[in-house]
Amino acid sequence: MKTVKMYARNADFQRFEALKRSREKRSRQGLFFLEGVQMVEQSIRHGWRFYAMAVADGKRLSGWAEDMIRRADPQVLYQMAPALHGELSDRENPCEILGLLYAREDGMARLSARLAGAYPPLIAVFDRPASPGNLGTFLRSADAFSASGALVTGHAADFYDPQCIRASVGTLFSIPFASLSGAEEAADCLRALPCRPLIVGTSAHGTVNLSDVDLTGPVALAVGNETFGLSQAWKDKCDVLARIPIFGAASSLNAGSAATVCFYEICRQRMAKGLIPR
Repeated sequence: MKTVKMYARNADFQRFEALKRSREKRSRQGLFFLEGVQMVEQSIRHGWRFYAMAVADGKRLSGWAEDMIRRADPQVLYQMAPALHGELSDRENPCEILGLLYAREDGMARLSARLAGAYPPLIAVFDRPASPGNLGTFLRSADAFSASGALVTGHAADFYDPQCIRASVGTLFSIPFASLSGAEEAADCLRALPCRPLIVGTSAHGTVNLSDVDLTGPVALAVGNETFGLSQAWKDKCDVLARIPIFGAASSLNAGSAATVCFYEICRQRMAKGLIPR
C-alpha cells in the first residue's frame, strides 16, 4: 500500500470529484466513489476491491478506521488536507474514510452462483429506473426479502451513483446485480435458467391481485419505471400481470414502495409453506 499526501486540488483530488459526480467517468475508469460507515463495512465484508482510501491528515484515526484500512488493503492511502477531505464529503460530519472502488462486471456469474444454492429463487427486475435513490431502495428491499439477485433493463439509473449506494445502505455490495439491454434479453436469460421462474409483472391494470398468484415457486418479479410503469415489451414477456390493491386517492404506489410490498407478499407465502424460516 502506497501512502500519498494530498494538500492541493491536484489531479488525484479531481479524480475523486469526477468519480463522485460523473457516470461517464465511472464507466470509463471502472471505479466509483464511496462514503459512509455501513457502505465501507459492507463493501469490505463482501470482498470488493479498493483502489484507494482517503483520510484527513493530522487527525487521529479510530480503531474502526484502522481496521477497515487494514482489511481493505487499498493500493493507495491518501492523507488529505482536512479541508479537501471535507469538501469531498456530503456529510456535516464526514466519514473518516472516503474510498474509490473497482466496479464489477461479474453480476450474472454471481447471480447464477447464488441461484444454484437458493430454492425457491427470487429475481428482482427493475425496468428503466430513472432515480438512483429508487434503485437503491429497490436493492435494499430485494436484499431484505431474500432475493437471489437484481436486474435492471433498458436505459436505467447507475448502480454506482452515490445516491443509489446510500439508499441501498450498502446492500448493493451483497446482492448480485446486472444491467441488460431490455425485456427481450432479460426474458431470454430468465427462461434459460435451470429453475425457469414465473415472470410476474406489476401493473395498476393487472388482471389479478398479487396475493392470488402462487409465488412459492421460482419467481422473477418485474417492476416498471417510476413514471411510465412496465414497458409494453415487458408486459408481453410476463406470465402474469398482477396488481396491488390500493384504496386511497393515489392511483399507484412509488416504484420502490410497490416493490417492497411485492417482495413481502412473496416471503409471506413462502413462510406460510415453510419454504423459508419465520
